Amino acid sequence: MKAPSTRYLDHDGASIAWQVFGEGPAEILIVPGWVSNVDQFWIYPDPRAFLTELAGFARIALYDKPGTGASDPLEVAPTVEQRVEQLVAVMDAAEIERPTVIGVSEGGITACLAAAGRPDRVGQLVMLDASAGGFDPRGKGELSDAEFFAWRDFILSTADHWGEGRDGEIWLAGVDDHDEAWGRLQRACATPAVARRYIGALTEGLSAWDILEAIHQPTLVLQRRDDQVVRAELARAAAERIPNARYVELPGAEHLPWLGETDEMLAELREFVGAPPPTVRSERVLATVLFTDIVGSTESLTRLGDAAWRAKLERHGQIVEEGLKRFDGRLVKSTGDGVLATFAGPARGTEAARWILDALAADDLRSRAGVHVGEIEMQDDDIAGLAVHVAARVMDKAGDGEVLVSRTVRDLTAGSGLSFESRGAHPLKGVPEDWELYALL
Repeated sequence: MKAPSTRYLDHDGASIAWQVFGEGPAEILIVPGWVSNVDQFWIYPDPRAFLTELAGFARIALYDKPGTGASDPLEVAPTVEQRVEQLVAVMDAAEIERPTVIGVSEGGITACLAAAGRPDRVGQLVMLDASAGGFDPRGKGELSDAEFFAWRDFILSTADHWGEGRDGEIWLAGVDDHDEAWGRLQRACATPAVARRYIGALTEGLSAWDILEAIHQPTLVLQRRDDQVVRAELARAAAERIPNARYVELPGAEHLPWLGETDEMLAELREFVGAPPPTVRSERVLATVLFTDIVGSTESLTRLGDAAWRAKLERHGQIVEEGLKRFDGRLVKSTGDGVLATFAGPARGTEAARWILDALAADDLRSRAGVHVGEIEMQDDDIAGLAVHVAARVMDKAGDGEVLVSRTVRDLTAGSGLSFESRGAHPLKGVPEDWELYALL
């Protein structure tokens, strides 16, 4: 998805950076924490992919709170009233009347306050790895006093060392070079002074704990189980206090919602906002299906080492690409140490298999191939159906350097000049009856 335009609205003399994107049918307003920069979200692949998926079923409004990201700096942290007014101002600018409001991280407090105080403008509430109670010990849930205050001290320490990238393995769990990435993200989202002002509001008592029971909109609390920035115990306690809130705990330690595995999270959001399930383009066609596989890949990896094996796999990809190009094949996907491809005709698919295996052998890469013809189901960029399963099982029966085909392929290539030798009838795992297989000579 193309990055949306960043716009500005004026609120109490401060310019607030905001964006709107997506076509609906649902409407969503995202309230970020103070790790927010609406422009940076579109530079990096993880947040871009996450927001693009959301935009597939909703019209999204997103903003940077004053002092953060692309919005104006601030001298003091906004009051409770100002935070809610800023949220409503963004809704008005985006012409969104009563959306699902998603609070992320510290933005969960503002989202809860808006839901309780402006039910005329908040249709539903989602807490996404989000805090509701701030530093209020009444919201500690199952945490012991010592655990709760250790968690609070960790958050305070983050603000004290803002911009240095400390504890990147916690804030950006799973990200390579996490400390460097975390420091860069901190500096792009807020200055150390702003971080201290926002954290100061929490130490001075900013919390939504006392108003949680006044939230009557449908509420979904999505929380990563091992998130150490917003602990699951805190999220569970908030969910128990909000009337009829639904709590869903997801696997993972990632705090920022677009990091790690997001499929289940996005599916929960899609269902909650009432968007229809994603449509899968399905078209059934007759095709020749080719599977290839490197023989002894584990042993080769052990013998060659990581670097040399990566070079071999790169060369493997180049050879396969050339073979598919020569015979008008379409690469469906890589299977790690092999490929799945389709062809318009069985002769082309079989000839491509032989050319690829011979070229790989010349580069000391031993491979095998299986070819079958049948009806497949096109599913966006993937394929499915019994024919795909059969081709994979045919390949499993092939020997080193062998192109093995089903009888269907043998029969349909009659007159093509290709020669085959019978390998007899074989049971194929998961496929009814025995199948006659033939080796290309």
